[in-house]
Amino acid sequence: MLKNLNLLLTMKRVLLSLAFSVLAVISVMAQSRTVTGTVTSEDEPNGIPGVNVSVKGTMVGTITAIDGTYTLSIPEGSNVLSFSFVGFETQEKMIDNQSQIDVFLMPDVKTLGEVVVVGYGTQSAKMSVQSISSLDNSQIERMPIFTAQEALQGQAAGVQLTGTSGVGGAQQNIRIRGVASLTAGGSPLFVVDGVPLNDGSSGNYSNESGAVTLNPLMELNPNEIESISVLKDASAVAIYGSRGANGVILIKTKKGTSGKSTINVDFYRGVQTPTTVRPYMSLDQYNQYRSARTGDPVSSFPQTGFDWPDAVIEQGKISNLNVSASGGSDNTTYFISGTYFMQDTYALGNELDRFNGRLNMTHKFSEKARFGANVGLAKTFNDRINSDNSTFAPLTSAFLHLPYNQPFDENGNYTRLGFVPNLLALADLAQTEYITRRTTANTYFEFDILPDLTFKTDWGIDQIQTEETMRYPDIIEPTGQGYKRIIQDYKWLSTNTLNYQKYVGNDHYLGALLGYSYEQSDYASMTVEGSGFVSDKLPNVASAATPTITSATGTGWRLASYFARVNYRYKDKLLFEGSARRDGSSRFGMDNRYGNFWAISGGWVLSEEKFLQNNSFLDFLKVNASYGTAGNDRVDNFASLGLYQAGSLGDYAGSPGIYPSQPANPTLGWEESAQFDFTLYATMFNNKLDVEASVWNKRTTGLLLDVPIPYTTGYASYAQNAGVMRNRGIDLMINSLNVQTSGFEWRTILNVGLLENEVLELPGASEDNEGRRFVQGSSSQRAIEGYSVNTFYLVRYNGINPETGEAEWLNGDGEPTTTYSTNDREIIGSAIPRISGGLTNTLSYKGFDLSALFTFTQGNYIMFDDLRFLYNPNNLNSFNLDPQLLDYWTEDNPNSFAPRLDGTTQSNFGQRSTIHIRKGDHIRLRNLSLTYNVPTEILERTKVLRSARIYGMAQNLLTFSNLEEGLEPEISGNGSDNQIQGESFFTPAQAKSFTLGVSLGF
Repeated sequence: MLKNLNLLLTMKRVLLSLAFSVLAVISVMAQSRTVTGTVTSEDEPNGIPGVNVSVKGTMVGTITAIDGTYTLSIPEGSNVLSFSFVGFETQEKMIDNQSQIDVFLMPDVKTLGEVVVVGYGTQSAKMSVQSISSLDNSQIERMPIFTAQEALQGQAAGVQLTGTSGVGGAQQNIRIRGVASLTAGGSPLFVVDGVPLNDGSSGNYSNESGAVTLNPLMELNPNEIESISVLKDASAVAIYGSRGANGVILIKTKKGTSGKSTINVDFYRGVQTPTTVRPYMSLDQYNQYRSARTGDPVSSFPQTGFDWPDAVIEQGKISNLNVSASGGSDNTTYFISGTYFMQDTYALGNELDRFNGRLNMTHKFSEKARFGANVGLAKTFNDRINSDNSTFAPLTSAFLHLPYNQPFDENGNYTRLGFVPNLLALADLAQTEYITRRTTANTYFEFDILPDLTFKTDWGIDQIQTEETMRYPDIIEPTGQGYKRIIQDYKWLSTNTLNYQKYVGNDHYLGALLGYSYEQSDYASMTVEGSGFVSDKLPNVASAATPTITSATGTGWRLASYFARVNYRYKDKLLFEGSARRDGSSRFGMDNRYGNFWAISGGWVLSEEKFLQNNSFLDFLKVNASYGTAGNDRVDNFASLGLYQAGSLGDYAGSPGIYPSQPANPTLGWEESAQFDFTLYATMFNNKLDVEASVWNKRTTGLLLDVPIPYTTGYASYAQNAGVMRNRGIDLMINSLNVQTSGFEWRTILNVGLLENEVLELPGASEDNEGRRFVQGSSSQRAIEGYSVNTFYLVRYNGINPETGEAEWLNGDGEPTTTYSTNDREIIGSAIPRISGGLTNTLSYKGFDLSALFTFTQGNYIMFDDLRFLYNPNNLNSFNLDPQLLDYWTEDNPNSFAPRLDGTTQSNFGQRSTIHIRKGDHIRLRNLSLTYNVPTEILERTKVLRSARIYGMAQNLLTFSNLEEGLEPEISGNGSDNQIQGESFFTPAQAKSFTLGVSLGF
């Protein structure tokens, strides 16, 4: 009985406990409920990421995921949700009994701010504490650009672009806040959809002297670009660690949007000519000068001439056709694009054809899981020419050819012309092809582990395959000459990140990023050369009498990295950020393989303070300050290793052998740049004026130098981290809406960068006569302690003595002398501009847009090495000459350009001196465009067209400078070599183009 009673009591306690548990669960469920939804806007119909969603009156909140969705638990007694995001009006929604609340945010005209792409994410431009210049698709579409780099010309303060040549496919040199290295690469890191691009640093992409430098963005179609962000300060670039010292350029390609599919077609066609053509002696002028020099009558010289420059310079053609489509459903979006671009340049024999294809897609598996893929394919065919520094370059030889040289004999056959080849035969018979196939792709998967925590894994590739074919016929090279070179450069990477974003109430925001990445690049090339071809009709190298594999090489590098970033905001007015990265690179010494890079930054939104509110002119005011470090790893893959080389020096007793060619340096590391930045950003007069000004200082230590060592070691020098360099300057951007009426609008954008570059230390380097240590860049240029990295070091030319007719130079004491001596060289100036920038004015009136972009530089010098040939009287009978030599000294012409014909200084007139250097100050009308946007009412009548735009554009239309005719101010004939800038040897001038086009949307 008692046993049964105990059992009943136990059952009662269990039932009561169960009842209380159920009541507790019911109570808890009543106290907390879950609300979900999506936040969108007109510009972000697929969802806005990072929107603050909070329960009013509590500390409960979250932020929306990348697709704009959110999930939030609502405490008991709360009934209002608040939705806030920079640039939009804050909205409050009653919860009541709703379990799903979707919100459409409206722009806040007072605090409107775009989202910018940053390293491994996005940020609100107004809330960012990084120094970033950005362009969106609407700005890019207005420019007649043929490569992606051109979009930045004059559009970003502190960013300088210099064309290396006017021929098809030539690289644009980009320098962000100066030159931060001597021997390592100076170009920024390019990242497309999260994939750092190959830039050719793994190996040489051309076997030909004077060939065009690789353009890392040549295969990227500008029509596919959604936005470009230029990361400039340490806060922005430290997250890229050992590759961020030269700045980072992030490119985001277009994505699809849900809804009805749209189709866009853009087509333009135009012509091109050189911006300037140098003068040259005609046959009559040449014979006149020849007669004056030799005393022989003009009638004794050839009387039939040929105009070589006129035959080589022609009117170029350019055309582009792009077709794209985008669309999708609520869960899946796509963007697909195809482009054909053709550039038949003004230089005879130079043509570039590019085919692009792209497919970008996204898919949402659920509210928590997302997938995306971006695939870009490109094939570029470049029937190219040598650009400069070679007699096989048409625009070099055309001005060197004697004016009486004939391209054809009496039977109409091509003539053999010796040292300076027959350019017409070269263009007609030679095979100089360069084919590039490039695949860039990445795929990612995202999963929301928690409402505030997202995991993302991203895998990407950048694969380049090039095929270079050169075949010179017998008329150019006796018995013919040719080679075939095949290159494969393959890189893949994996990046995994955890991203945490949390709002605590309405006052506190915390963001954190933690990631790991691994990159691997492998480069391989093979070159086969041959000569002694039986027939010019057999172009294959295998048909040569002596085909030889002259090179078969492979190399590669690896990079493993950990990185992190933390953001904190208080009331969206006090902003803090810290980032760090640890890189391990195979390129550096065993004892110095890992490096740590970091940055801290803070910002203060002053306009949120009470003492600046309720004023009549200030809409937004923020100041940022940052300090941090980044590195430069653009060195040879095996620079730290002891190397051996096969060759004749290694032969022993008639048997092949090897010999040591490079000493090891196990402590070799990357160059490191430490940068301070202070930026002020202000918006005024109801968002009609934006001003952004930055003051910055970047100090680079550990410059990679080849330091001399005693010959007793068996080597002449070895690489070590030794030098110090400084760049400092001011960046200024002003964006103003000058006039706005019912039918008219006038906008102005001014970008200006002020730069000072100085080499501070070059330990172990050679010393000049003044005891200054220096590193020689070229015969005209040095990096000298206390001066710029690209300092011209020349004998100063003093002109023609009006009494004697002799050329004079200044000696070391500043006195005139007729004796030319390199011991009298002095510092002349730098090839680096002190000031550069751009000014854009856009006028809009009832569907018409007129836009003009002027770019400018000031404070730099240019060395025209080609003038040494053209000014040299001793080149008579070997090359053509400059017409200014006809202005030679006589008693009746004492103030002449050239010395007297029988003078002793004739032989030195072509020696390097300041007579061959010019100031590079110039202003150029870079872009002039007129666009007509067809009104909506007309489009609606077609029942087909969604948009229509007709446009005409001119590029490099006018140039204002003090340079003589034929001298191009925008040149860098030595490509991306940091030690040699601002030098030209018949470098082809930039192209002046005129295009007409139409853009249609369906």
